[in-house]
Amino acid sequence: MAYENRTPISYSLGTVDFGAGNTTHKILGPDGHTGRIVDIHLDISETFTQVTTPGYLRVGTSTDADAYAELTLGTTAAINTALNFASQAAADKKTNITADSLVYVAGIAPTGGTPAGIAKVTVVVDWWK
Repeated sequence: MAYENRTPISYSLGTVDFGAGNTTHKILGPDGHTGRIVDIHLDISETFTQVTTPGYLRVGTSTDADAYAELTLGTTAAINTALNFASQAAADKKTNITADSLVYVAGIAPTGGTPAGIAKVTVVVDWWK
């Protein structure tokens, strides 16, 4: 099959409290399929801070945290807003996901001041064989 015969799958990671510290989720795609990050969507319910450094959502491997994608969270002015690849020029869709490998989704907490930021996180991956 070619890339045109892909199967998109949305992985909902639930509500992630970035201000409470770093988190890690794991995704395993369909057996024997190669993948590519199509989108990362955050439905924000608590504003994000970045007194010293911003929070990040990184998608990668156990040895390269942002091998497949990285989204810089920065600050948000209001709750009930959304952030995704399309809304951020710095977001980067990187290399293909190797078939049958674990994908690590890391929520990296902002630092400095009083770290804050809560969002429902969804990662969309196109898979093909």
